[in-house]
Order: sequence, then C-alpha cells, then structure tokens
Amino acid sequence: MNKHDLLDAMGGIDPKYVNEAGMPGKKKFRIAHFERYVLAAAGLILLVVAGSVIAVRRPATAPEPEEAEGSPATLMMAPSDTTAGAVTTESAVEEAAETDSLEGDALMSNDFNQSLISFIEAKGYESENFMISPTSYRAALALAVAGADGETKEELIRAMGFETMDEVNAWYTSVTESEDAFNEWLKYAKEDFKEYSEYLGDDAMEPDGAFDIQNSIWRNTGSSGELSNSYRKYVKENFGATAENVDQNKITEKVNSWINDSTNGMIKSISNDLSYTDLVLINTLYLRTSWTEEFPEEATHEGTFHALSGENIEKDFMNNEDQYLYYEDDESKFVVLPMNGGIRAVFILGDAENVMENLDKATYEKVNVTIPKFENETSFSNNELIDYLKAQGAESAFTSDADFSLMSDEMKLMITDIIQKTKIKVDETGIEAAAATAIMMTEGAFLENPEEPKEFTADEPFKYMILTSGENPEMLFYGQIVE
Repeated sequence: MNKHDLLDAMGGIDPKYVNEAGMPGKKKFRIAHFERYVLAAAGLILLVVAGSVIAVRRPATAPEPEEAEGSPATLMMAPSDTTAGAVTTESAVEEAAETDSLEGDALMSNDFNQSLISFIEAKGYESENFMISPTSYRAALALAVAGADGETKEELIRAMGFETMDEVNAWYTSVTESEDAFNEWLKYAKEDFKEYSEYLGDDAMEPDGAFDIQNSIWRNTGSSGELSNSYRKYVKENFGATAENVDQNKITEKVNSWINDSTNGMIKSISNDLSYTDLVLINTLYLRTSWTEEFPEEATHEGTFHALSGENIEKDFMNNEDQYLYYEDDESKFVVLPMNGGIRAVFILGDAENVMENLDKATYEKVNVTIPKFENETSFSNNELIDYLKAQGAESAFTSDADFSLMSDEMKLMITDIIQKTKIKVDETGIEAAAATAIMMTEGAFLENPEEPKEFTADEPFKYMILTSGENPEMLFYGQIVE
C-alpha cells in the first residue's frame, strides 16, 4: 500500500480540518505534516477492518493536556492567530479570558500604544520612516517604577497606562507568556523536524527563530551608594533583571556589549558615553520569525513606491496571493500576515488609529498582497520619551524631588535620559526586529537632553505593527514607511 492508496482508503482529509486550523496560509504545511503522521502509523492502520472509516481531527487550539507531549500531530505547528497564540494549557487561556482585570489592562495598553504613537508623530516623525517599541519602552519603565515610591511611583504608573504595580507586573507576565509560547513552539518544531526530516526533502530547512526579552541594571561603582537588596530581589523575581556593579571606565563598553549580544548584533550600542550615569536600566527585545507562508522569491519584482514627499522611488516588492485576515472601511484597510510562533504582522494603508479595535472584525479573504522589502533604523534620543511621560503627568521623576528610595536609600536618584533604538528587516522569508531602551539615572541636578482577490499594494506610505496573538495582543513594534 502506497501513501496515495492509504489516503484514499481514509477518505482523504476533511476540508473542515483545514478550516479549523485557523490559519489558511498554513494549509499546505499542515496537510503535508498530517500525511507524514498517517504514513508513520500505517502499520497500525493495516490492522483496522477493511472499509472502516477513520476520522482524524486535529484541534485548532493548543493540544489537550492528555495528548502525548511528543505526538506528531502537535509538532512543527505555529500557534493559530485565532487562539491565545501560545502553546499554553487551555485552562490558562480560559483563566486569562475570564479575568476582568486583564481585559481592562488590554484597553489601557491599547490607549498607551496609541497615545505614544500619536505623540511621536506630532514630534516631527509623521513624515519620516520610523519604528518604536511600546513594549520595550514600558518594560524599561517597569524597572524604574519598581524602585520608585510615593508621588513619583503613582505618576509613572499612570503614565504607563496602569493603576497599580500589580497591573504592571501582570502586563509584563503576559508579555513573557508570549515569549515562552514562541520558544516552546520552536523547541518542538525543531524536534519534529529532526524526527521527520527524511520525509521533508533535501531542500527542507530546519525551523529557526527567536523571541527574547531581557532586562538588566548597571550601577556605576563611582556612585555614592548601593542598590537595596529588596529592589534587586524584586526586579529579579518579577522582571528577570540582573544587576551588576561596573567601573566608571568600563560601564559604556559593558552596557553596549550586552545590548549587542541581546539583540543579535542588530543594535550595537545605545550610547557613546555612559560614564556620567550612576545607574542604567535597560530592556532589549529581539524577534526573528518567518511567515507561515513565505513570499516566493521569483514573485519579487521592482516597482515604484510613491513617497509622502511626492517622489517616486524604485523598490523591490514582494508578492503573494493567499487567504488572509483582511479588513477595510472608509478610513483604512489592513491585512494580517501570520508568522510562525504566534506572531502576526499587520500592514495598514490609511488611518491606523482604530486597527486594534477592528482586528476582531477582520475576515478571511483571498488577498493579493504586495509589500516592499525594507530595512529601517530609528533612534529616539532627543528627550522624546521623557517628554511623552511629562505630557502624561509624570513630572517628579525628572526633578530633584524624585523618589526612588525603594531602589536605593543611599542615593538620591532621578531620571536624566531615556533612549530607545530600533531596527527592522523585512524580506521574503520573514521579519527580524530589535529594540533597546535605556533609562539613565544620576544623582544631582537634571540636565535637559478564484474569487476576485482583494488588493493590498503598499506602493505608498504605509504603517505596520508586529503583534502577539491572543485576545489581548501586545504591540511589540509599530512603524511606518513613507519614503
């Protein structure tokens, strides 16, 4: 019995199986994987009485808890963007969905993202290519808030879009759950690849990717005091942050080296001189993942991008036609491209303000997607991120009245600078993106510083978001290309 006879005997694959998978773009991969699973079980199937109908259905969500951990039916599959987007247990997903406070956090998170983006655009970036990471920004602020007290703490928490420190911690936990889910998917995808490599063909590539969030704290040994043990313990337990003491002459090199390593070389440094700082709080965010359905290289062609300035620029455009989540109204249209590991890339033409609210209204359509390959780097180092916090009512953290006594009762610390650098690369295989956010703190005075497909052709200024999956998606990155 060959594989075709075997599949015929089983009655083929129920079309509902593909639909329930939640990601039409992955249907070819899922069917191929299913087929290998059936072939591996051929010996058992031959024992079944001839003519018996065997119904095989793979769940669209994460595997049931009782399913064998190494079951071929669960391996090499990215979490669906219609589920929690994670290979976590169903009970954990249900608990998250039933928690009213988390839903409230999601609303505040969206408000924070949009207000930050609007503020940055109003600062002169509306007509420029840029990318910002709201997630990295808030993660770095969480390290500062953890050490703040009194009015300083309350102001910063509200500026971050939260009401309490517990909400800050819950938000960060939700981010790391997406990170854990991605890495769990990658682990099993690699194991599955090794187990079934003989069926995949010579040109098959081992699954690759990375989703990594890191926090660190660096104290200049030239400062007048030490960090409190309670603060060091708190940030370690809640944010995985390590704290190191570094000589004044080495702190710049050490910090930049750590950032370079944590972002896989995408961001090589955050500052040329950190010797003046007493404390540096850092978050890095690194993401590398592939499209669930790659853009065929042979379909890439040169085309004209109509820049915001009116200039026509020649770019390489990627093209693919498939079933994607799609939405359009009088103000905008967007398409959601699923990526491995429960990540989604959203490309937007027109107004991006209500995209997060309209995600649930998107429906699967046949869409011909044309977007340019691009790379972009952005640096926010001219007080934009401090000015944003001030605009949200956080004032005391940047004055001599700042209260960071939980961080250290031996130093009178204040925030003197916040810098974020981001970088992204988009091509036929996927996306690689990174962000590094550094909060500098010093003692002393503050110094200012077949059906007809829909068409989505981004040959004019467009915006993009990189989101996690689930009911409350986290905006890892937001950017725009206008020239």
